[in-house]
Amino acid sequence: MGKLYIRSHFRNSKKGITVDNFNITFSGNIPAGSGMSSSAALENAVVFGLNELFDLGLTKTEMILISQKAEHNYVGVNCGIMDQYASMFGIKNHALLLDCRTIEATPFEINFEKHELMLINTNVKHSLSDSAYNDRRSVCEKVSGMLNIKALRDATEADLEKVKDTVSNEDFQKALFVIEENKRAEKASKAMTDGDLKTLGALIYSSHDGLQNQYKVSCDELDFLVEQAKENQDILGARMMGGGFGGCTINLIAKTAVDQFKTSVSKAYKTKFDKDCSIYSVELSDGTHLIK
Repeated sequence: MGKLYIRSHFRNSKKGITVDNFNITFSGNIPAGSGMSSSAALENAVVFGLNELFDLGLTKTEMILISQKAEHNYVGVNCGIMDQYASMFGIKNHALLLDCRTIEATPFEINFEKHELMLINTNVKHSLSDSAYNDRRSVCEKVSGMLNIKALRDATEADLEKVKDTVSNEDFQKALFVIEENKRAEKASKAMTDGDLKTLGALIYSSHDGLQNQYKVSCDELDFLVEQAKENQDILGARMMGGGFGGCTINLIAKTAVDQFKTSVSKAYKTKFDKDCSIYSVELSDGTHLIK
């Protein structure tokens, strides 16, 4: 993200909070536009820091809701709460099964043993991602309204079939993806808990297929990287992550195969697109906190 120096003073009229003048410096190495939630990390860091500096008494839940509003009101992306929650409440070496309605998560420790997570950044950032997110959210809300439910999480495939003839096939597939993806998230959490990495990998691949062909938020570069992963028996699963149309794939790969795959996929990507990809290792760490 680079480094930026800010001097500021503001008042949040909705919460009745006034913050006096302050200087802020921030820096980071999360690549912007990579689907790694750099914006959520920054939002959380700022509100967390101000809460500490001015003793505002905000809870972590209140802070992530403020971060979310920054996306809604200033960035113009009607995002959910997942990125902000994971960034704030992350637990070292744990995954979180997040219920976005209650804003509560079930943490569970994971151990991939002979495998690890690896990210491959396409270094592509299409301007479509923000507007596409809003469009897909609008579609989900429209279909939910037709079904007289609060959200698609309350619907089944059978429920969706009832309105199939009244929506476009494109919108039907987007709604179906959301219903199926919710089930995949629950199955993936069980697979991780059970140590069933083969099932987990299959769910990850299935998720990308839905993102590519139903939700339609992928791109050629992401699809190419996932196909490269499928050709490698040492990779159990791969999918795009983030808002789509660029950014990273996440790969569940055998530790012994990392170096060789880094070399082969980098070469293949360069040959195909005449640009470099970037590869990162992943460490599951604690969320937003003071560094002492």
